[in-house]
Amino acid sequence: MKPLHVMMVTNYVEAKKHSPWMGIFVDRQIASLKQAGVRISTFDIGTTHSPSHILSKCLELRRDVRRMAPDIVHGQYGTIVGIVAAFSGKPTVISYCGSDLLRGSAVSLLRELLGFLLSNIAALRADGLICKSEQLRQALWWRKSRAVVIPNGIDFNLFVPGPQREAREKLGWNLESPIAIINAGDDAKRKGIDLAQAAMKLVRACLPTAELIVISNVDPLRMPLFYQAADVALCCSMAEGSPNMVKEALACNLPIVSTPVGDVPERLAGVSPSCIVSRDPKELGEAIVNIMRTRQRSNGREKVNHLSLDHVAGQVVAVYQRVLKKPVRVMTGYDQRV
Repeated sequence: MKPLHVMMVTNYVEAKKHSPWMGIFVDRQIASLKQAGVRISTFDIGTTHSPSHILSKCLELRRDVRRMAPDIVHGQYGTIVGIVAAFSGKPTVISYCGSDLLRGSAVSLLRELLGFLLSNIAALRADGLICKSEQLRQALWWRKSRAVVIPNGIDFNLFVPGPQREAREKLGWNLESPIAIINAGDDAKRKGIDLAQAAMKLVRACLPTAELIVISNVDPLRMPLFYQAADVALCCSMAEGSPNMVKEALACNLPIVSTPVGDVPERLAGVSPSCIVSRDPKELGEAIVNIMRTRQRSNGREKVNHLSLDHVAGQVVAVYQRVLKKPVRVMTGYDQRV
């Protein structure tokens, strides 16, 4: 049986020139699928949204598909990526990640609604649908019953618990102060930085030396140090699909305080210490103080051990099998220390 051949359609390769770690989670999934024996080709549509450019990319992808003959085309996002993938002329799978179906992005309302329309038209044409969270699945206008929920996987070899003091020394942080971290991503407002800062003002009334460190554009290989060094991670986003920072922090046993966004309530079920709070600075601040006072690590790693990269790759391959209606040769069980 020849290896399964998948053409991945993305939109971040050009953006990597300015942000080297853009699309890191897609890169990790591609690597895990290769580890499972899947042959991967890639096609990037770029960042230009003009109709002529999109049409050009649609035609170019169809030419590449005829030339390379993949078994499946997998669009790694909705909106324009999903539309281009869906018209490739091959069986198509689309992964929905967050702002392609959920309100709360920084773009204009008109552009946001157009993106939702394109995402849902692509869903009508696709043969397989993957949503990163149940909230995303429910946000589909049509065919949600055919969609499956598969969050991004975690690299358990990279994201591991470690000595807090050693991590702080490497980062140059104060060794004694209680520290919270939050990821600003590329949109601080959407990530709720204002809410976190308001809560930290209240925290400092109880714990004067408490600090909030805002993370942005950090080398992914250094992120475990931040999780090991901090006392608590905050997730205050206005909208999320399945925030990767939360899963990575849990893999490092870092407590989480989050608003009820995306699949975070599901991820934090049974995790202690950690909690879900409303978008109220006082409630958020009280939860942060409670965790900072104990400076205790969580049991998060054991609660996300089913999200290893190889396990998630196996779930994605199962979607491919259903789309093709035939078995696919894969290799599983490669080293993922949980």
